[in-house]
Amino acid sequence: MSQQRPPLEDMTLRQLRRVASEYEVSRYSRMRKHELIDAIRAIEARRGQVPAPAVATSAMVAQTQVEASKYMAPDIPPLEALASLDEGLPDLPSGYGESRIVLMPRDPQWAYCYWDVPLEQKEDLRRQ
Repeated sequence: MSQQRPPLEDMTLRQLRRVASEYEVSRYSRMRKHELIDAIRAIEARRGQVPAPAVATSAMVAQTQVEASKYMAPDIPPLEALASLDEGLPDLPSGYGESRIVLMPRDPQWAYCYWDVPLEQKEDLRRQ
């Protein structure tokens, strides 16, 4: 077994089972991760072996950085900066003066629908 291995807590279940088989742990295939770690540590303690300190290779450091970057949020500007973008814009109109109904299918069970009916046309239709 190589002395250059990661800490037991960082190893996968498959790696722990491989180490357990090298140490001839009985029924290691039925053990959970924490049970494997306890069994391996017990055997190392009986043999008088001190677990070798984990040596961080450049590949391990690079892999850790890649995995950590997956969960890092992108830099988002503060809300004050985003709010300042809207200061120069006029308010949205209540309608665009064009009577229309739009129905857009999203998938077989859903559709997106919106409409814009000017106030004058609503009043004309009510008078009829």
